[in-house]
Amino acid sequence: MSSPTDPGLHVDALRMVIDDVDIMTAAGILAWVDLGLTLVDRMLGPSVMLHTARFVLADPPRRWQSLYQEFTPRLRHGDTYIREVRALLHACLHEHHCVEHLAQTAAMHPRTFQRRFKAATGLTATQYMQAARIAKARELLELTNEPVAQISRGVGYLDVSNFRRLFQRATGVTPSEYRRRFGIAARVSRQVDLSTGQPARIRSTPSR
Repeated sequence: MSSPTDPGLHVDALRMVIDDVDIMTAAGILAWVDLGLTLVDRMLGPSVMLHTARFVLADPPRRWQSLYQEFTPRLRHGDTYIREVRALLHACLHEHHCVEHLAQTAAMHPRTFQRRFKAATGLTATQYMQAARIAKARELLELTNEPVAQISRGVGYLDVSNFRRLFQRATGVTPSEYRRRFGIAARVSRQVDLSTGQPARIRSTPSR
């Protein structure tokens, strides 16, 4: 996207580290870690960089922000019909929705519906639905132990392999890897059961 202060400057909002040979920038609260490891990689090679990352207990430089981005749809728009369609989509993520049916729900011609939906939300109806489904899947992966196949069906993807592909495209990691990083079971598995003084046992259902 273009910078508001300099129309000639283009910012890649998806990247956390930008290495443009003589100019290198990083973003985020741990930008100094990502930038430092990127410099070590350039000057001393990937082997030394990985050793350094392990030494400082850090991940290798995070290049993309997709893993941390959240779906934040536009809510403040004055199109009542589009708001009703959005509410329907969020209430029935598991169901199949085609543009023609959504347009009928809004009492619009499909082309008019597409134009108004994008004007109100910034996304096409298909893009919006996919983003909403992935956001719900991320929530379920974080907070539940439901199998990946069950989550896939619950957010409207009967083809689990297709769900995994779309999820990885959106976040940069597989659903199973996402759960390992952000799942609540991973966060509480080391907690101590105060009643027994023993590590709490978490029963989880393996992802399929």
